Amino acid sequence: MKILISADLEGVNGVAHTDQIYPEGKYYKDTVIRWSKELNAVVEGLKEAGVREIVINDSHNHSRNLDSSLIPEAKIVTGWQRPYSMVSGVEKGFSGCFFTGYHGMAGSKSTLSHTYKPRIIKRVRLNKKPVGETGLNAALAGVFNVPVVFVSGDKETCNEAKKLLGDQIFTVETKKSLSRYSVMSYSFEEVLKNLKSVSTKAIKEKNKWKVLKIKPPYTLEVEFSLPNHADACELIPGVKRMSDNQVRFIHRDFRVAFKCFLAMGALAASRDDVIT
Repeated sequence: MKILISADLEGVNGVAHTDQIYPEGKYYKDTVIRWSKELNAVVEGLKEAGVREIVINDSHNHSRNLDSSLIPEAKIVTGWQRPYSMVSGVEKGFSGCFFTGYHGMAGSKSTLSHTYKPRIIKRVRLNKKPVGETGLNAALAGVFNVPVVFVSGDKETCNEAKKLLGDQIFTVETKKSLSRYSVMSYSFEEVLKNLKSVSTKAIKEKNKWKVLKIKPPYTLEVEFSLPNHADACELIPGVKRMSDNQVRFIHRDFRVAFKCFLAMGALAASRDDVIT
């Protein structure tokens, strides 16, 4: 069995502020060590269940965070650009996906909530349903018939995953959001135990796995923080302006829609420094 772990950082136990999640931050190095311990707990649980191949996709920020020497029992994919971003590799025949250290969608109370581009993307809807990174990435995995089996992060993120993917999804709460920059973190030792045990349980109860299938055509509506972000996205063929700061893209192939969304984010970010 092959498992792909899409590993984000904001949902890790104890993480509450940006000074913990970016390389220039005072507490970044300590946070990466804590993150690695969470990932090792998941890997241990997977190994105990008999998983033979584990690939971890470094899915935070520039994707150059994880040190492979700190997680010796898994393969680590780092670096940017990758065609499917946080779930790149999902097209290569994985049995299932684990989303670890995830956060809630932009606009939610989840700690450090955002959807791919903080401060730029305000809201995303897929076929009229609000989605964040969990929803977008799970929809792409579904195109390749890969189920999202497990999600870890704060309580709000786990609830978001269950609402979208169903109550059969295995989740581990690492903390509870008190506000966007405040959390109540649970005992780290208990979180590590839970990550390991639930990972093992998720593999052993494969009969509960379910692939997210969304019927085409796929309508992606992206609302940006500023009109100049939407201005840039109009350069993409097929993208339609819906309002001052909102655009829409429709396609029957979600792989195309997903890549268009990534392109929107990149172009919008290129216009974020325009001063008026």
